[in-house]
Amino acid sequence: MPPHHVATAAQAALLIRPDLRPLLQLLMQGARSAAEVARELGVPLARASYLLGQLQRAGVAGIERVDARAGRPIKRYRVAPRWFIPYGVTAAATLDDLWLGQLAPRMAQLATLAARQTQSYAPVWGLWLSQGDTDSNLELGDETGPAHALFAGDEPLMLTIATLRLGAEQARRLKRRMLALLKEAAEWETPGAAPHTLSLLLVRGAVD
Repeated sequence: MPPHHVATAAQAALLIRPDLRPLLQLLMQGARSAAEVARELGVPLARASYLLGQLQRAGVAGIERVDARAGRPIKRYRVAPRWFIPYGVTAAATLDDLWLGQLAPRMAQLATLAARQTQSYAPVWGLWLSQGDTDSNLELGDETGPAHALFAGDEPLMLTIATLRLGAEQARRLKRRMLALLKEAAEWETPGAAPHTLSLLLVRGAVD
C-alpha cells in the first residue's frame, strides 16, 4: 500500500472541509500555482492565494518547486495524495457529527439541483401527505398530485427512500448489484455531456 500522512488536528480541519475538496483534489493531481488554481477552479486570484497559504501553514500543502517568470518567482503547491484523518483529531463531538458534517453540504447541493430540475415541470410545487398501508406518505408533487410520473418516468431524476426487510446476504447482494451498475454506468461517460450525480447510501435500520 502506498505511504500516507497522518493528519494533525489543524490539518484535519482543512482536509475534511467539503468546500476545499476541489482544491485538494487539484493539488493532489499535480503542483499548481495560485494563478493556475484560480483559473482551473474559477475563483479570484486573491482567494486562491489565501487558501494555498492556509494549506501551506498547516503543512497540508508544500511548495514542490519555484519557477521564475519575467523575473518573478512562481510558487507551485502540491498536496500528498494519501492521508489518514483519525476521528479523534477532528472537531466532531461524535462519529454521527463527523458523518453529518460530510453528508449535509452535499445533500444540500443535491436538493438544490433537484429543485431546479423539477421547477421546469410545474409552476407550483409542494408536498402531499396521505395515509399509507402502514405509515403515512409524504411525497413531492404539484397541484394535481404526487409527481409519480416525473420520478418513475424517463426524466433522469430520482427521489427514493425505501425501507426493505432483508437478510444479511440479501443486503450484501443488493449492495453488490448497485455497485456493479454504477461501475457499468461509468463506462458510458461521454466527453462534453451534462454531469449527473447519483447518491447511494445503504444502511441497516429504518428511517422515518
